[in-house]
Amino acid sequence: MSGGPLSSFSKQGILLLSILHYGVGISLFNKAVGDSVELPSGLEREGIKSMEWKYKKMVIAEFDRNISLPKSQFKGRLEMNDSNFSLTIRELSLQDSGEFLVSAASNKGGQIPTKTIHLQVHEPISKVEIQKEIKLLANQSCSVWLLCNVSVGSNLSYTWERGNETYRDDQQIHFSLSPADGDIRVTCNASNLVSEKSASTTPQTLYDKITFGRQPEDPSSSYQEVL
Repeated sequence: MSGGPLSSFSKQGILLLSILHYGVGISLFNKAVGDSVELPSGLEREGIKSMEWKYKKMVIAEFDRNISLPKSQFKGRLEMNDSNFSLTIRELSLQDSGEFLVSAASNKGGQIPTKTIHLQVHEPISKVEIQKEIKLLANQSCSVWLLCNVSVGSNLSYTWERGNETYRDDQQIHFSLSPADGDIRVTCNASNLVSEKSASTTPQTLYDKITFGRQPEDPSSSYQEVL
């Protein structure tokens, strides 16, 4: 079977990276389409004279004695907290991904260092299918190709499980199968930072289906199916 052993870095660890701090004053938020997100400003109203949120260099929320929300692509989905200036965006879409900047001036007249937040919105995985191709060989063994298909999803990674073995691999795997191998279940787990789904198959069942009634001397043949 192609591929290498899965590293000890667990999926739980990956999901904990939904909020990453990868630089001073810079944060990354990963969210799914349709989710809401609250972006922290790191500020408190006391001591702040004025502040503003920018998205792709355009002001989308500001405070100067009062809160105002200028017209933007977030119209009707945006709210700014009046005590800590956190920014809540509802019903996220892929187009909401991008860079948000928070800048502020204190009552003492000084500028507070700008904070940068990156928001990445991902399409959650909707359905996983395993496409199978089995080629019967003359010695009654067969070659098996399995392809993990995801109908909707972005930034995907794949993990294959075969019996007691777990592998991180590409979207497709290949291995040999013989009657002595028994009913070994193979599972494809597709995941991204916001979702995970899987599909399973038992290649031996298909092997029995295509070899039933064949003679050992029959020429090589193939069989395709989508789970």
